[in-house]
Parts: sequence; C-alpha cells; structure tokens
Amino acid sequence: MPQLDQEKLHTAAADFLYLLDRNYPRSACLQLVGNRYDLDALHRQVLHRGVFAREEAGKRRDRLVAVERLGDFNLLVDGHNVLITVESGLGGRLLIAANDGVIRDVAGVSHRYRISTLTHEAIDTILQILQKYPPKETLFFLDEPIRQSGELAAALRSALRSWNLSGDAQALKVPEIRLIGGEGVVASSDSAVLDEAQRGFDLAAAAIKSLPQGIDLIDFTRLG
Repeated sequence: MPQLDQEKLHTAAADFLYLLDRNYPRSACLQLVGNRYDLDALHRQVLHRGVFAREEAGKRRDRLVAVERLGDFNLLVDGHNVLITVESGLGGRLLIAANDGVIRDVAGVSHRYRISTLTHEAIDTILQILQKYPPKETLFFLDEPIRQSGELAAALRSALRSWNLSGDAQALKVPEIRLIGGEGVVASSDSAVLDEAQRGFDLAAAAIKSLPQGIDLIDFTRLG
C-alpha cells in the first residue's frame, strides 16, 4: 500500500470537515479538497470513510452502545462488513478511526472476498468478545451475492455453538432489511445502516482493540 502523507491528510481533513459542516455536497467537497492538496485515490478514500459533518457524526456517536450493555439486546451483525474490517486489522492493513466513533477499513474487497485463515481467526476474535459480553442472541447477516456466503454462514453457526453463544447466521440477498428492521443493536460500520438503526455497536473495533499486535490506524476522532 502506498505511504500516506499524514500531515497533508490531516490538513485536508480539517478543510473537508469545514465544508461539510456548512452543508456543501459531500462529493464536491471531496473533489475540491482532493484537488487542492493533490491527493491520490487512497488519500481521498481515507477522507471519505473517516470524516463526516459534526452534526452527522454526533448523531451516530450518540446511538452507539457500550460493550457492557450488549447483554440487554439482540445483536444484529452486518457480517461481511464486520469480518472484513477485523481481517484488515489482523492482516496489518490500514484502518481509519472516523470522527463518528466507528473504525473502518479501506480494503475494498467485498466483491472479491474469499474465506481464508484470517477469516477463521477473525471469527474467533469476534466471538471471544461476545463470550465476555454475551448478547441475548447474536444474528449474523451475510450478503448472499458474495461468493462462499453459504459456507461462511455455516462456519459462523458452528463457531457460535463452539463458543456456547446463542445465535444464528444467514446469507440473504438484502441483509440490510433485517439489520435495519430488526429489534436490537446493529453491528456495522456502514454509514447508511447506522443512520437507520436505533442503536449501533462497533463490534469490529472491539475485536481489533483486543488484538495483541499494533494496528495501522489513521485517527480522525479528535476532529469531533
């Protein structure tokens, strides 16, 4: 992965936030700031996934549930979204701590995602957190159009049993319907999903923060 210019990135992030806070269109803001600082595609993607208008970011943060409260709810997991983020952390790939309180990846691999040894390590890392703070029920919803989704659902069901956790995993054509329409806490970093959910939880962040190794993280949380 190309080296990031951290100083330029954070300067651009401040300008990007300034424009977003004044309700300028997001895509136009990103293009303007990207051109102003001569940012390549990776730097622009980091800004896009890591910086949101303060009002928008604040509403998302306010809906996030602490890990200690998971026992009060069912947990509805945006399966591929969470797994890919945790796999990115395990694989040493770049992660972003966005100013809306959520950690995101820039892997861009969802359409070509394949089960690997990292997948099983990610599942165990996630379920270790959930065993410590068990929800009433944990339901993983996977994107059926992504290859191996049925196999991944089976692996998740088996892992839930192994960790003595109540739950299930399903591959669905439109998992967002179950995530947004279900009763419980939604685990996802997808902005559109989080904006529709009554409560959110950053399961990927909880799993990543439990890892013994360091992670490659760009931190925008101080932007507010």
